Amino acid sequence: MVKSLQKAAKVIEVNLVLVVLLSIVVGVAFGWAFPAEAKGLKSYTTLTLFIMLYPMMTGLRIEEVGKAMMNLKLISLSMLFNFVFSPLLAALLAYLFLHNRPDFAVGLILTGTVPCAGMVAGWTGYAKGNVALALVIVALSLLISIVMIPIWMPILAGVYVQIDALGMFKQILLTVVVPLILGDLTRRVIIRKWGQKGFGEVRPILPGLSMLGMYIIVFISMAMEANNVLHNPQYFVIILIPLTVFYALLFSSSVLFSRWAGFNYEDMVAFAYGVAGKNISIALALATIFFGPLTVLVLALKPVIQISFMAIFLRLVPGLQKQFAHAPHHHEAVARG
Repeated sequence: MVKSLQKAAKVIEVNLVLVVLLSIVVGVAFGWAFPAEAKGLKSYTTLTLFIMLYPMMTGLRIEEVGKAMMNLKLISLSMLFNFVFSPLLAALLAYLFLHNRPDFAVGLILTGTVPCAGMVAGWTGYAKGNVALALVIVALSLLISIVMIPIWMPILAGVYVQIDALGMFKQILLTVVVPLILGDLTRRVIIRKWGQKGFGEVRPILPGLSMLGMYIIVFISMAMEANNVLHNPQYFVIILIPLTVFYALLFSSSVLFSRWAGFNYEDMVAFAYGVAGKNISIALALATIFFGPLTVLVLALKPVIQISFMAIFLRLVPGLQKQFAHAPHHHEAVARG
């Protein structure tokens, strides 16, 4: 049973871009064919958000934050990139490309403001980077985002739509912190009852389960906005251009900064993925709760661009290893796990 679930979760995870696109197409088709039923799907969003966020939080290890003190400089710089450079870059691109499309502009700004995702550790491992450092960046950025998202969104996106900062903070506590606490308790219970080996068998299922919730959210949002999307196919081009520019600048600037700062190759990989591997689930959850389906469309298309750039970065690994082989190192690396 567990093996079957692991295989199913792997299929869902590996085919993320394809299934997201399929969710968009099927959602629009459903909304066009059954408009009344599509409007009724909104009542299922709360449950679906929980399905999306709870498994993701169960797989996180917040205690990794304690390791941040081992490399304070590099961790601090990654947080600076995540919560200052990235939101400001997204806001600039939103102004340049989307100032007359408020729903889309908000989606791009939200993309730049959310923390990095758990997948960062996996991609860092594929690229033979510092996985221990990546885990610290993931855990710490999640905690900091609870405060930074309600601060940045009214400042940067408030020029496009009205945002209640206090309401957003309360909702983030409910949307992020509650699943985080429940997920942490679940992980501890599983480990206590079945040990690390038992949790090791459950853990591969969690990303796929979380993504299943994400696909349902995309489906519901597209079904609700089907007529608008069908009559405006140019929306896809309008969204994909600034998203592509955003990720191109985010990845290239993180690599160039790593070179300038003297990071070794392994730390550069964790830094780059930790900056650019944005949390799709949290962004989708906030877009679904606070904004309209057109903002959700931006977040639905985000994985197509983000995963593509993460894969391209992986292909560049041999060349980057040579470039960073003789780089001067100005810090001690985080202990590798």
